[in-house]
Amino acid sequence: GRSPAQVLGRWCVQHEFIYIPKSVKEERMRENMQVFDWELDDDDMAKLDALTTDEALQTYRALYDKCVLRDTPDAGKMELVRKELTLD
Repeated sequence: GRSPAQVLGRWCVQHEFIYIPKSVKEERMRENMQVFDWELDDDDMAKLDALTTDEALQTYRALYDKCVLRDTPDAGKMELVRKELTLD
C-alpha cells in the first residue's frame, strides 16, 4: 500500500506539477521520495482529478495567500503573490 501523501505526490508527478513535499521527519522524507517507481492508473487519476473543484481551489488559494503573507522571507508583500491559479 501507499500512504495518502505518496498518492498525492504521484498524482502531482503524473500531471507534471512541481512536487515539493515538506517534512522534518526523516521517515516521512524517505516516504515522500517513493513516488517515482510506480504509477496511478487512469481510473485513479480521474477520481483524484474530480476532487479538484472550484471550491477546493478557492480553499487552496486562501491558504496559499495566508502562507505567503506569514511564512516567507517576503511576508506581508502581497505584490509577490501569484494573482491567478489555474489547472493548466
